[in-house]
Amino acid sequence: MPAARRLVRNPAAWYAALLAVGVTVTHALPVDDAERLRAWASTDLANLRPWPAGHPVEALVASAFVPQGDGWAWPLLALSGFTVVAVLGRLRAVLVLALAHAGATAVTEGMVWWRIRHGGLLPDAAFELDTGPSFVVVAAMVIAAGCARRVWWRVVWSALLVASAPELLDGLPDGDVAAVGHVLAALTGLAVVVAHHVRRRHRPAEREPARAPSRAPRRSQGRSQGRSQR
Repeated sequence: MPAARRLVRNPAAWYAALLAVGVTVTHALPVDDAERLRAWASTDLANLRPWPAGHPVEALVASAFVPQGDGWAWPLLALSGFTVVAVLGRLRAVLVLALAHAGATAVTEGMVWWRIRHGGLLPDAAFELDTGPSFVVVAAMVIAAGCARRVWWRVVWSALLVASAPELLDGLPDGDVAAVGHVLAALTGLAVVVAHHVRRRHRPAEREPARAPSRAPRRSQGRSQGRSQR
């Protein structure tokens, strides 16, 4: 299969490209329009309410392509998705990263709901802006750091994870929901890494064919019998 065709069929390429488009669009729009876009794509409690009060599916999908702040580094970090596809295949890679994004979002917004309900946060927290590809990208980077075929790629992704950790985990001791979500996404990626290496360790033993008992060629057996009869 030509390289261009493989690239087009790779979901990691599409995600990195669409994420770059999302970053470009949010920077090109006027400030007010960009904020309205982020507010619509936000996976806050208000948007996650069932339709017609909210739009949970649209928000979950769109938030993975609409970063907050500068955001130019995210498309580059999202290239770690190529390793995820190489390890898991196209469908499994999409499912795992979507699970990391949706699962971390569900847990963190559940924390917000719990705190509002018990007086830990004001009701306005239900509308707090929550967008960005970080849950997807963190899970992909952990998988790339643990499963990349070439050691130097593992070193690259590990170094980028370490460099990003202070910002990603900022506020974790205080229960910051974004930091908690990053931990959950990293744990999802780590589970994939462990499963991958366990599967590789047992694969040779499972596929090793049983050796048939060695037999002497029939011609030699016939000749030896003939000689013994003589």
